[in-house]
Amino acid sequence: MRVLPLLLVSLLGCGGQSALIEDSADEAFTDKGKAVVYGSDDRTDVYAHPDTTMKQRALQSTVALVLASDLVTTNPAAIRFRGATLGQAENLCAGQRFSNDPTTAFCSGTLIDDDVVLTAGHCIENASDCASSRFVFRYARSSASTLETVTSADVFSCASIITRSLTTTAQGVSDFALIRLDRPAAPRFTPAPVRLSSSPLVTGQRVGVIGSGSGVPFKIDTGGMVRDRGTGVDFEVTTDTFGGNSGSGVYELDGYSVAGILVEGDTDYVANGACNVVNVCRETGCSGETAVSVRVALDAFCRVARSPRLCGASQQPAPVPPPAFSYQGRSTSNATRSTANQTVTLRRGQTLTAGTCQLAGSTGTGDTFLRIARAGALSTTLAQNDDACGQLSFLSFVAPADGEYVIRAGCYASTACTGTVAFQVR
Repeated sequence: MRVLPLLLVSLLGCGGQSALIEDSADEAFTDKGKAVVYGSDDRTDVYAHPDTTMKQRALQSTVALVLASDLVTTNPAAIRFRGATLGQAENLCAGQRFSNDPTTAFCSGTLIDDDVVLTAGHCIENASDCASSRFVFRYARSSASTLETVTSADVFSCASIITRSLTTTAQGVSDFALIRLDRPAAPRFTPAPVRLSSSPLVTGQRVGVIGSGSGVPFKIDTGGMVRDRGTGVDFEVTTDTFGGNSGSGVYELDGYSVAGILVEGDTDYVANGACNVVNVCRETGCSGETAVSVRVALDAFCRVARSPRLCGASQQPAPVPPPAFSYQGRSTSNATRSTANQTVTLRRGQTLTAGTCQLAGSTGTGDTFLRIARAGALSTTLAQNDDACGQLSFLSFVAPADGEYVIRAGCYASTACTGTVAFQVR
């Protein structure tokens, strides 16, 4: 089964403040994609960047995704961060940039509504990720030697995953998540404007990125450009971004609105003897960094939620989400044993659709597998699906007769998976 490649980025740099860093044995999320520096390294600490609008976006609209266990909250007025320095984490050679920065963040995100954060779909995949993650504002340097003071008012929890996608199709990469925070972040913080147009960006157009590449405090890069405008689902840029930049907002610099979500790229670091240095490519070299169009994420959001800011004041009421059930499975032998079952009463000719993808509220991790059988005859499969959306499942079944039918949810072969199966009867 082919798995979507994820974004990984690296960072190097200016001095850090060791008093703000605590070693931790906790294992952070792994951001599995890669990225790189194109041409000159344009990453700049927030306090030192000359563009006041991008500085405002960094301090008012950008969040670092951090494990709750990596925050030291004994003093709510001065929260500290656990984790190794970048130099330690990446075995960097002497003289590499940002090597004394902490590497606490595992992904990045952008506040785009009062209580809505936009990030990559591979950063928050399920309810467990949601529960264990924190969304931290002001994770930035205020000078070369100090971090901004972060208080409990700057740290938010994940209330729910509104909608997400993690698929690769012939049209491009669809990798995004929209997260509902546990409380409104505004007016303390300001949502970033988003690009509402569905037209692709122009090749050669200047773009910028803000985020926590390699887990370090926010860096701003305004030296990137659109290298391939793509098909409307995703596009290619030459931003200097690293693992931890997954979910970062990609800004069009003409109007400073979020045009995309950074999701994957090229190799971050390369060996230089016994240590590592940042990988540098020509502006036209390497594979480029992939960003998902924000319009793709907004379309999915507006199908299941309401927001005048994101969807327009005339948006119709959000549809009622279909019923759903959640499960965890392992070694279900293609959903033929130890399955999670949901009984549905159908009349002849009615259509039952069910999935861990495509339906509002559906989600899954791992390789899910779905079957439909008659109640009392589970060994006879009437419909089945595996991998309708990447490794997730979706099926449609027309009842041949009145009666009770069973949705059987499991996992491919002997693998483990989790899922929320949404289903509808028409």
